[in-house]
Amino acid sequence: MLKLFLRKLLIAIVATLTFSVIFSYFSTTPGEGQLFTFGGLFGFIALMSAPMYILGGIPVSIMIDRYWKWPSLEILIYALCGALLMLPYSFIVFRVSGGQYIVMMMFGASAAIIFYFVKGLLHKLFNKYGF
Repeated sequence: MLKLFLRKLLIAIVATLTFSVIFSYFSTTPGEGQLFTFGGLFGFIALMSAPMYILGGIPVSIMIDRYWKWPSLEILIYALCGALLMLPYSFIVFRVSGGQYIVMMMFGASAAIIFYFVKGLLHKLFNKYGF
């Protein structure tokens, strides 16, 4: 069980960094007068997404791996769980209201899909190198 948790923790860390790089890159505008630099935005997104990946993503991923029986639909259940986990997180942390819930749910779904792909990539490496 500890080995599984450490694998999921490593996946969560890599997914947090990947999510932060992708969203920082697409949110940064080059030129003068930008509000955040790439590094500042990266740090902010990593700081805000890491708790969700660790506290929400790891337990949900363990439950999906243990109880979900249809591998072809696994990416959809990850996206759905990511979107649903983002609802209370966005209300508590960001004080989101109204139509902004849909945007926050999309962020949660995209973060979960990134977690899914990082999990698939690292799972191959874990099996190859015996971790």
